[in-house]
Amino acid sequence: MRTFKLYLLSVLCLMMFTQCDDTENQKEIPDVSNIKVNVEVRRLEQEIFQLKTKDQIVSYLIENPEIEKKYFLQAGLYPNRQILVDAIFDFLSKPENDTLKMDADRVFGDFEGYKKQFESAFKYIKYYYPDFKEPVIYTSVSGFANWGFGGDVLDFGDAIVVGLDYFEGETATYRVPEVPGYILKRYTPEYLVPFTVQMLSNRFNNVNANDRTVLSHMIAWGKAYEFVDDVMPFTPDTVKVGYSLRQLKEVEYNEGFIWGHFVENELLYKSERMTVKRYVDDRPVTSEISGDSPGRLGRWLGWRIVQSYMRSNPEVTLPQLMAEKDARKILQRSKYKPESRK
Repeated sequence: MRTFKLYLLSVLCLMMFTQCDDTENQKEIPDVSNIKVNVEVRRLEQEIFQLKTKDQIVSYLIENPEIEKKYFLQAGLYPNRQILVDAIFDFLSKPENDTLKMDADRVFGDFEGYKKQFESAFKYIKYYYPDFKEPVIYTSVSGFANWGFGGDVLDFGDAIVVGLDYFEGETATYRVPEVPGYILKRYTPEYLVPFTVQMLSNRFNNVNANDRTVLSHMIAWGKAYEFVDDVMPFTPDTVKVGYSLRQLKEVEYNEGFIWGHFVENELLYKSERMTVKRYVDDRPVTSEISGDSPGRLGRWLGWRIVQSYMRSNPEVTLPQLMAEKDARKILQRSKYKPESRK
């Protein structure tokens, strides 16, 4: 009974922290109901797995030159069409790839729910960037790109390829190989659209290529998270940052302590690759802070700085934020100073 009460108390605390955080970071969501977008989804896996012979593959490539160029030849591995046709035929002959395709059919169905998520996100992007031209969404099953085509998310400008086999989740027969569990948990259906939108943010995220400091990496990631937050405002923060609810609330509660670690150890303006790797790159834990601190704390902290910057400078728009490449300026004007909880 004592253990249950302690567990219940921790859950109630998490709920209270969630409510407080939602109030603190609440911002006005623009009305995009009158914005029109045309989201075209093309199911490449449905088309490709219909091909049974090499002649059919050749005909398909001739009829779809853009797919041949952007999808099958994007990695530059096939010097001529005949070699590519042999590779596609070999890909289609493997039963494990057919299983991946059947799992994708089961998990994603007609893809309509995900199409609606893309439509919503594209409306918000168009609100902030009126000249934005929504890309065609290609879905695919590539066998985890082991044949030299496909991938998790590929952005070609006028088209985006989303690898469904990567995002099939825990019920899939096969999961993404050689990927550690702390990354694999984000290869699930709920992450597919936010992950893709975060990739899209790279189009707008202006950075100083000569600034390789920890702070520069933090702010770049913070801007990416803020972009997703603005164009997918109803998506949980846990999905945006890739933390569990408990992890998110714990880092929020210990924000002052985490910030103090960065300041006291003079990490912000260090540019050694290993330091960036420890605090910004994907890791299971940030052991330099504690044994149970999640990885990527620099990214999350960068988002907190960007959030503070936007609150302190309400005249700054999302496009202006994304265009600003001076990380130090964003930090200085953010007035960011979290309090430490004793």
